[in-house]
Amino acid sequence: MIDKLKGLLAGGSKPERKERPDLKVATAAILLEVAESDQDFAPEEHAVIVSMLGERFDLDPGEVNALIEEAQRQRAGHPDLWPFTHAIGQVYRPDEKLELLVMVWRVIFADGRLDPYEDQLAHRLERMLSINHSLLMEGKRLAREAVASQE
Repeated sequence: MIDKLKGLLAGGSKPERKERPDLKVATAAILLEVAESDQDFAPEEHAVIVSMLGERFDLDPGEVNALIEEAQRQRAGHPDLWPFTHAIGQVYRPDEKLELLVMVWRVIFADGRLDPYEDQLAHRLERMLSINHSLLMEGKRLAREAVASQE
């Protein structure tokens, strides 16, 4: 660290900046975090994530698997969701944030139960994505409707 500062003062190059995560990776990372938040990554949650990522980003199964692997790799390098939620918060419009929230709630509902840890993370995303509570609840309502229509 001191060497980098000395280098800057001596006219050296700028310090390295971490790149903003790709929005596909950021979306996948958030969904994976939600699925794992209750310490039980159910097969139903995985299936829903794979299906939604494929549909949302028009990816084939191999591309979805590669995206999930990259999201897991990048999540391992960060102690929290901030880089991912920040990237989305900076770029996504409110309607795109709503679409993400529907995806979040669909992952939560995929195993047929609402775990308190999953619910807590969904509510934390409200602040992390700079959205209002009504948008979060609209996403929850739309996700319930989507799940009910598949039954």
